[in-house]
Order: sequence, then C-alpha cells, then structure tokens
Amino acid sequence: MSSEATGGVTIKEEASTSGAASNNPGEATGAEAKKPESSADKAELLGEVGLVEETPETHSKRLQNLRKELAYLSETDWMYESLDKKPAHSWLGNSERDDEIKRELMERENQFLDFQLKEEENKHLREGNQSSDMGSFISSQVDINQNKESICSSRKGVITSLTDSNGAIDKLIYFDRKAAGGVFNELSIGCVVEYLTFQKNRDNVPRVVKVQRIVEDVWDETSDDKIQRALEKLKIENPTIFKTQNRNVMGLITTRHRSSIEVDTEYGQFEVELDNVEITFVPQEGDRVRLVCDVQLDDDFVDKQGEILQVSKVFPQRIEPDQKCTVERVYENMSVLGENIYVLNLDVPSGVTLHLGDVVRADLIECQYSTYTKRAIKLSIREMNFGELKFKSSLTSGTLHECQSVSVKGQTRHITKDLHKRHRISLKVRNNVNRSLCLKSVTVHNADVSQLSVVEPLESVDIPVGGQIPLVLEVYTKFMGEASEKFDLDFGNFKIRRCIVIIVCETEEEVLTAEKRMIAADILIPSGRSVVQRARSYANQVWSNQREVVPGQSVTTKRRFVALRLGSYEVPEKLRQIYLTTERQLSLFEAIEMQYPFAKDALSPKNYVQTFSLFLHLEEIEYFVLIRNYDRDRAHFQRDGEYLSLLIENLAERRPSLVIGDIVRAVNPWVDSTKTETNKSFEGIVHRVLCNRVLLKFNASFQARYNGEDYRLEFYFSRFGFRKQHYAISKILSIMGEEFLFPTKITKRKHPQLEVRMEGEDDMYLYDTKLKWFNPSLNRIQKQAVFNILRGESQNMPYVIFGPPGTGKTITLVEALLQLAENIPGARILVGTPSNSSADLITKRIIESNALPQGDFVRLVSFNQIEKDLIPPELMSYCATVDIGSVGSCPDNMVITESGLKLRCQMKFIGRHRVTISTNATLGNFIQMDFPAGHFTHVLIDEAGQCSEPEVMVPISMLVKDKSQVVLAGDPRQLQAIVINRYSSIKEYAKSFLERLLEHPPYRKDLQRFPDNCGYNPICLTKLLNNYRALPTIMCTYSKLFYDDELISMISDTDSREIRLLEKAKVLFEPIKDIPTKQAVFFYGIDGTNLQENDSPSWYNPLEAKEIFFATTLLYRLNIHEDQIGILTPYAKQVKTIRSLFTGTDVVMPKIGSVEEFQGQERDIMLISTVRSSQALIHCDSQMSLGFVKSNKRMNVAISRARAMMIVFGNPNLLALDDSWRRFIAYCAHNNALFGCELPDSIVYGDDDKKEAKKYNK
Repeated sequence: MSSEATGGVTIKEEASTSGAASNNPGEATGAEAKKPESSADKAELLGEVGLVEETPETHSKRLQNLRKELAYLSETDWMYESLDKKPAHSWLGNSERDDEIKRELMERENQFLDFQLKEEENKHLREGNQSSDMGSFISSQVDINQNKESICSSRKGVITSLTDSNGAIDKLIYFDRKAAGGVFNELSIGCVVEYLTFQKNRDNVPRVVKVQRIVEDVWDETSDDKIQRALEKLKIENPTIFKTQNRNVMGLITTRHRSSIEVDTEYGQFEVELDNVEITFVPQEGDRVRLVCDVQLDDDFVDKQGEILQVSKVFPQRIEPDQKCTVERVYENMSVLGENIYVLNLDVPSGVTLHLGDVVRADLIECQYSTYTKRAIKLSIREMNFGELKFKSSLTSGTLHECQSVSVKGQTRHITKDLHKRHRISLKVRNNVNRSLCLKSVTVHNADVSQLSVVEPLESVDIPVGGQIPLVLEVYTKFMGEASEKFDLDFGNFKIRRCIVIIVCETEEEVLTAEKRMIAADILIPSGRSVVQRARSYANQVWSNQREVVPGQSVTTKRRFVALRLGSYEVPEKLRQIYLTTERQLSLFEAIEMQYPFAKDALSPKNYVQTFSLFLHLEEIEYFVLIRNYDRDRAHFQRDGEYLSLLIENLAERRPSLVIGDIVRAVNPWVDSTKTETNKSFEGIVHRVLCNRVLLKFNASFQARYNGEDYRLEFYFSRFGFRKQHYAISKILSIMGEEFLFPTKITKRKHPQLEVRMEGEDDMYLYDTKLKWFNPSLNRIQKQAVFNILRGESQNMPYVIFGPPGTGKTITLVEALLQLAENIPGARILVGTPSNSSADLITKRIIESNALPQGDFVRLVSFNQIEKDLIPPELMSYCATVDIGSVGSCPDNMVITESGLKLRCQMKFIGRHRVTISTNATLGNFIQMDFPAGHFTHVLIDEAGQCSEPEVMVPISMLVKDKSQVVLAGDPRQLQAIVINRYSSIKEYAKSFLERLLEHPPYRKDLQRFPDNCGYNPICLTKLLNNYRALPTIMCTYSKLFYDDELISMISDTDSREIRLLEKAKVLFEPIKDIPTKQAVFFYGIDGTNLQENDSPSWYNPLEAKEIFFATTLLYRLNIHEDQIGILTPYAKQVKTIRSLFTGTDVVMPKIGSVEEFQGQERDIMLISTVRSSQALIHCDSQMSLGFVKSNKRMNVAISRARAMMIVFGNPNLLALDDSWRRFIAYCAHNNALFGCELPDSIVYGDDDKKEAKKYNK
C-alpha cells in the first residue's frame, strides 16, 4: 500500500477511535452505512468537495486504479490486524468471523476512497480550480498588498498531509521535499510550521518557496478536531509581507536533466524548470549562466540577501558574438575550436561537418567544463579566405622551403580506421644554415592527452652544416575523430613548431574520403611569408590551372552579331608571372620596368597607349588577386526557385563588390586534376546579388542534377569594363590627336561654336536674341563659364570647370548642356560620370529645369542597378538599358515596364536622344553599336577629377576630331580615382585627365596674363569661387590651404540657418568662455593610442571613438538630428569601432564613413577622427596614401564637408608634423578653439624657435 494511503488511514482511525477497534456488529454496520450507496449520494459527495462531474472515461479509469489498490489491501490485510485482538472462541462460527473481516475491509475501503477523493480535490486546487477556501486565502494575500503585482509573504500553517515527496499545509498549500529542505524529515501531520510563499501575480496560486522552521511540534496523537482548531487559531495571525526585487544571480550549471537544470549559485543549489523560464540558448552542464530572479528583500536584512523566489529568465553570463575560431580537434560528439573552446555537434548547423583546420565564426559563452572555459552556442562556417591564409607547413607534403634555417620533411598525417593502435612516423630534420646546430629536445604539447610521443632522439644531438638527422614519432590512436598533435624542436636560441594530423575513421570508405580531402586541401596552399605574398601565390595557382569550363546561363541573351566586337586584351603571361611570383616589392618594380622599359619614362604620345595598357593590365591582376577573397575551399549551394543560391557573409561590405554578370566556377575537389576528362569546372553566372547571398545559374544539366554536394569555388569578375577602356586607349590618339591629350598651345577655331556675347554680367545674346537662363540664380562666374563653353573658341581642347567644394560646378555643367541642346540643333550630348549617384543627380536637375521634353534625354542604366533596386522611382520612366545586338540580326525584344523603364533598347531606339546620361563605363556600350562618325558631338564629364584617364576616354573615343567639344567639370585638389595597384599608384596612373591637363601650359595659372580670371585662360578654364556650403570660418580653412585663399563665402555669419545652428551647438564647449561668436572650427586634442588587430591592416583609436560618441549624444540632447551629423575617419577599422559604440548602446547612428564615402556629400556638423598617434607609422601612411598626414587631398575632402560646425579629434603633436595640419591647428589655437592636450612646440613658438623651445622646456 502506498504511503499516501497509509497516511489517510491513520487520520481516519484517529478521528473515530471506537470504529475500527469495536467488535460490536451494530457499530460496524453504522460505519458501513457511511459509505454512499447511490449515484445521487456520490454526486452529493463530489459536490461537497467541489469536484466537477466525471466523464465515463475518467470514472472508469479511476475505478480501475482503485481496484488495484484494494486488491493490494486484500492481499496484505494481515498487516492491519490489531495486535491485542483476542483469539476467536471455538463457539464463534466461521460465518461471523467472515462478517467481521468483511466489515473491517469495508471500513478500510471507505477510508481509502475518502482519501482518494481528497487527493482529487487537492489536484484540482493545484491546477487552478480553487475551492472557496483557497479563494479566501488568495483574497487575503491581495488585500494585504493591494499595490503589488508580486506578493511575498511569510506565515504559519498546519501540516495536514504528508508523503515521502511532498505535503500540504492548511489542506490548501502544497510543497515538495526540496522546499522543506532539511526540515522535511522532522515534519509530522499536525505540526505548525512557518513557511515562505510567493505569488507572481494575482491570477497565480501562491507557491511555497521554503518551509523555514517548525514552530510547534506534535507530541500526542492528532485528530481532525485538533487540526481544525489549530487552523482556526492561525487564521487570526497576519502574515509578514516582504518586498521583492528583480535581481541577476550568477551561477554554474552543475547538472543538466531532461527538462531542468541544477544551478550552483551564491544562494545555494537551485533547480530551474526549463519549461517555466525564458531562455535564449540550449544550456549544458558547465555553462556559466545569469538567472533573472525575483528575490525576497527586506530592510532588516543585514546583507540584503533573501531567498530566490522565482527564476524567470536564464541567459549566458557573458557572450562574445561572431568570434573567428579554427577547428583544432574533432571528436565524435564535439569539436575543439581553440585551446579552451569547444562546440557540441548538436550546435553545429545541420548538414555541416567540421574538419581539422576549418575556420568558423562562433558565438562564445563562458563555461567550466573539463579544461574548457568557453563553449560555442552558435556556429557558421567561414568561407576560406586564401588571401589571409597563414603558412601551414604542417599540412603540406614538402613542409618547408630550403631557404628556412631548418626544414622538416616526411609524413605529416596519419589516417586510419584502427583505434588503440600504434604507428611510427619517420621525419628528417635538415640543417640549412652555414653553422652546426644542436637539437636539445623534442617536446610534445599536452603529452598526457596527446596521441603523439617521441621515439628518437631522446637526448640532445648535433646537426652538422647541410646535414640531417632522423626524427621518429609514435602515434597511438585514442579516439575517433580528427586532431592536430603539435610538437616543438628546441634548438636553444630558437624553437620550431610542427604538427602531425591524426584522423581516425570508422570505415575504410571514410579513410579514402579523408585522404582525398587532405590531398585536395594541399593542392592550393600558397607559399610566401606575408599575407600579400600568399595572396599572389594562390592567385597565380588559380590562374595557371587550365581546365575545361562548362559555361553557365548568361543574364542576357548573348548576341552573335554585333557591329563592333571588342578585342580580348588578355593580360600578358610574362607580366602575370612577374607580378604574382616576385616576392619582394622592390624586385617586382624592377622586373616590371626591365620587361617594359617605357614604364620608367614620362607619359608622352609615344608611350601613351603602352603605358595605360600596362596600367589596366596591372589593375586587372590586382582585381584578380582581391576577388580571390571570395573563393571557398569547400561550399555548397541551396536551391532557390530557378536559381542555386550561395550564402556569402558580409556581402554588402566586401570589396571588390560582386555584380550581376560575375562568374563562380565550381570545381570538384575530389577528382584527379591531371585527368582532362574529369578536370572540369562548372560556370555559374551571378543573376542577382542580395544582402547576404548571390543567385546563380549554371549549365542546365548541372543545375538539374545538383544534390547538395560540396565544391571548391573560384570567383571571376566580368572583364568587359577593362576591355572597353583598352579599346578607348588604343583609339584615342588616332581619333582626337596629340594636341587633345598633350596640349601645348591654344588653337582657336575659325568661327566660334556659337556667336554668343555677354552684355553686362547677366545678359547673354545669340546674335540679336537674348538667351534665357534656365537657372537664373547662377552667379557671374558660373554664367561666364557657360558663355565660354557655348562659344567654344579653342579647337580640339577640353574645356575645364574648376569647381572647389560648394561652388556649384554640377549646376553650372547642367546649365551648359541645356544651353547646348537648346541652341545647337544638331547637338547630341553624352554626359558621363564616375558613379550612378552623380548621373542620377544630373538627371534630376534636367527634369527640374523643364527645359527638355522627356523624349529628348535618357538615363542609361545597367542591369545591376535594376536588380539591386538602385534606380530612384521618380527617374524610372526616364531610364533605359541597351541591347548591343546588330539591328536585324536578332529580334526586337524591347520591353517597357509599368514604371516606364525601357529594357533591351536596340540601336534604332537608343543613342539617338539629344542628351544621354550615364556612367562612363555604361556609355561604353555604344562603342559596340558602331554609330557613324560624328554621331555624338559633345561629351560632358561631371566629377572628372574622380575618374581615371582610361575611364574618361571611353565616351570621348566616340567623338570626331575638330567637330566636337569636351567639357570636364571637377576639382583636381580632391580625391582622385581609386587605384588598387601599388605600382600604378606610385607612377601616378591614378591621376585624372583633368589634373594632368592643368600641368600643361594652356591650363597653367598665370596671374599676370589673366588677373581677372584667377590667373586662368577663360578660353579653356574657369575657376568657380562662390561657396554656397559653409560658414566663413569653416570655408576659410580649406580656401587658405588649398585654393589660394580665393573662395568667397555666400553663407551669412550673422543671419543664416547655419549660424543659428552653430550658436545652438556651441553649448558643447561650456563653460569655456572667450570663443569667438562666429568660430565654427574646433580641434580637440587627444593623446590616444592607435591600435591594429592581427587579422586587419586597418587602424583604430578607442579613445577618439569614445569622445566622438559622447559628443554625438550631447548633440542629440540639443535636439540635433542624426541626418545633420556626419562622422568621418580615414580608416575602415575606426569606422567599425565607432559604429559598434552606437549599435551596442542602441543609440541612433548618424552617417559614419571613410573619406571616400563622404566625397561629394555634406552635413551641418562634421566630427572628424584622425586616429593616428604614432610618429613611426606616418612615413608608411604617406607612402600608402592612408590617413590624413602628408595627404592634402584626403585632408581637403575631410575639412570641406561641414556647413555649420566642424570638430577635429586628433593628436596635435603628431599632426603638426604635417605643414597643412600645423596651420589648421594654429588657426584653431589662435581663435581659442583648441581643447584637450597641450599645443606642440612648432605651433607655440613657430618653426624657427622650435629648438629654443625644447631647450627652454628642459
């Protein structure tokens, strides 16, 4: 019989002492009569205890359980016979004895049924079907504390039932053994206890948190009457109410059960039911966790530490997101990601199998499990970046180059299916230096757990010059999986570390697969000491691998017939070998100049084509190296509708960007690369580029049969852009002539392009007709520039609009093209830009002018823009794409979308508008359409200073000499085109055509000849001077430094939006006084530290980042919005550091970017972080065109973005080494606008007194 039943019988017997012990048949009959006989009686009984009517199914099930219990009672009824019962007399008949036994059994049955009914009542109470008594209890709790949602109270109660695992207080409140703790074994029915309850909200049943102590024990027999009297007595006592507090409690998971965890905390051991808490990860034994708890609190507690009432949430104590790790060991159920990091196979994404050497990104939490202190709870395979590979000598067959001081050759891996077996590996250690070496010892890492041991040498041994010694190691396989066992060779003055890869598989098939995988991994291990050398080495291997390519499905239908087919312009094999195999940079440059002697000469008509062809080839090689960063050692695709999808992490932030039309080649890593019939690659064309994946289309056969297999992936960019530039460079000399590219004098036309004249400063006439200005707000200088362009007096020479920041060069260019289109009926104008944003801006300006009807101009776009949804909706109906196929050779498939976008326009529809606006590269599509000579008459280039020379020549190559005009608008003093090749950068191939022209005599400044035009000849150049962007105190900084102090501010410093914003924002500098009212430029000196991470060449300065973050939050408090603020810094790592401060604190983030990202943009308030604090690195920066020091163009862009306020954060002692920065800091200092660390001597005393100042300070 169960303990519950036993407890029930005991209570009943004590409540009716004479019932069970009496031998009187009448009394027995009376007891029997207490049992309800009818269904009505049963219903009445059920109603008394508040139970709901049973269904037939539940009633049948309950009776079956009761019958089992009664059968048990019948079999063990001898246990209940009274010890003082007298033996039966002989004259007592057997029937009477049987009746007596039946009555006793019936009485016990009644008692058992009564107890079971009470248990059912209690069960319903626990499930929320409280009786009126429980309702009264809860009401009393609520009345005590009306204003609290959570109620914690201590009160007294009577133990009314008790089992081995739980009990009840006051018949209503249930508790388990854990809540009673050590008191549980001392409890008995009827004793009075003090207990602590917690009720989370008014709808919940109070829960016993702890049975604190026994107040009154029971020494005599208890009865129902005694218990009831005790209950009535305790009702008049008020409970003690405690405050509660939400608190974080740190703990360690000591045991993980199926649905709960046991946590060791400062409050003691605590069990948490996982179904009742909010949890963000799958907890495991050993994890360090943070429990969000409701805790008992009272002012009388000395240590303010009460009981844990309830756990609501479980979080890791600390999480380190997105950490890069390398797989070092692979076991059956887990893998090791570092010295103290492990991951369970359960946490590895489905379908991913980790192998030794895999690089992963993981979220790490703290733990205490065996020797591990961190566990990965979320993991993703990081694609193999071959450009960042470290030298993996232990995994290569040759192991070490002869140029190393010591080489270790021999078997470097052991793959087997035999567990607990021994195998010996023999290696050779060779001395490659010109002196004897002594190998003092060979030490195995973690020898107690390693599968590797040293057989010989066990003592020190000498290795003569050029000699070698044997090294014998023994492998003892201890576990299934993969491991890299390390060992050190100690030569006294230096150590060499090597490792042996040990893989233990279950089957021979797995052994063969592992062998193939290791061989495939060895194929493309790059050589070289530095990251750059290894990247080039790997790129050379990929380029050299010739295999059959199965082409993919192109984005657009390939046209078999085009009017002009471009040459391939392949990179010469010799140049590729020189660039990718020469390790030292100096040797590389010498080898290039030896192979191409013209590279040493100044640019001239003689070497023009060769020089820029070399430049383009070098850029292409560099792009090929960079795009290798996308390559994957092992990856698989996922089906996405009609495409195969490939996930790529951080796709939006990568450079070079992937665009539609780029190529991914899938290579089977397991096939023998020497067999031509199996050595194929399958080409997938990028059809769509999404935020974190690309959608590809392969050959239809490959696409259909692909079933999730892993492939090695190689990425390739489209060469079409390079081929267009090669073509333009090869033709430009013959089309436009030497004088166009290398002007030495101005040759005037016999007749001007248009016979226009200016009367006064504003009125322009064509013959006798006064021309209308489409933008009447143009200033005098802008109108003069338009006038000069319309006259076009110089023959076959570009006209230059020199536009410093904020002077309106774009609106001047737009006015010029509108006047050309209006007044030259046969004009057909190409407008080229370096970026799509610039082309969109010009298109918007044309639309706003209402000067040209919609059919007269078109915005030419690429498929990449359409797929990335980069076209502004308001421009959609003005945009079109081109079909280069020859008219008549292919069907006319032009489509006009609902938005008005025209797709696949052929030559009969496109290229015939009065004005075509696009990027220079996209305008190059017209080259293959082979329009007749003279079809296009004008080329206008906006932001020409940001274009490389070959890029500008693409649209110009479609003109005709002496019958056309070229206009270049830009600023040669700001950033030029981005050139990624180091040699090209040194040779100034990045210099724009605009900047190069200003070095030639017709464009040079001559104030004596042209005093009224800033020293420039107005026939070929106009310099704009009126600045509409910044307050005078901001504008004067870059005007004095870079524009000969000629700029004129058009923003009022007494009554303008900018000056009012400045007055508002200067609260930042309170309580500092004496700052001039109109001062808008400030320098905040910080003596910080520039840092660099191991896997990144970029720099960051945490102290500057923090100060900028604080300044931004203060500006927010002044009701200045994020779109008014810009944060600029020259280093990508500092950009990420500052962004992380905003995202980590959930503060709205303003625009944060590099110098390149801010070129062409402006903000009301600019915060600039210069980062650098180390003088030793300045020379390197100046050589690499990094940072601000010794880079006037970058500094100019940085300090010319602000309208109302600019604050520069940096180290003045370092920046003062640069003349431009020294003058900038001195300007701030003289206007009491310099804060933070002290001024450098060169500013306080001047250059001449610098030495004296140092002597004085000593």
